[in-house]
Amino acid sequence: MKCIYPAVFTWDEESKTYAVHFPDIENCFTFGYTLSEAIDYADDVLNLMLWDAEKCGDPIPKASKLEDIKLEDKNSFAQYIYADTELYGDLMQLRKILDMKKRNKAKKFRKTA
Repeated sequence: MKCIYPAVFTWDEESKTYAVHFPDIENCFTFGYTLSEAIDYADDVLNLMLWDAEKCGDPIPKASKLEDIKLEDKNSFAQYIYADTELYGDLMQLRKILDMKKRNKAKKFRKTA
């Protein structure tokens, strides 16, 4: 599934981070120390949440329009984040394979040490 969802980014002066949440997706949030990092993490958490919902057969919420997002903080802005759950699923498979290879190498190392 390919889609876009609005994310709300809020700069927090005290922690010097961008907090990110997705108004349409319950418990979908992250943060970053830079805007670039926050966008990257927002992409990851959105894909993870949607991929997991698809995998579990949970309903996928409808995405709001960006212009319908109400910002409650002067340090906030909203922007769309793109998700591709098929591509994300492939990435998860690759991570799983690489993790298994790392574990096998570690077992072989422990046996020879």
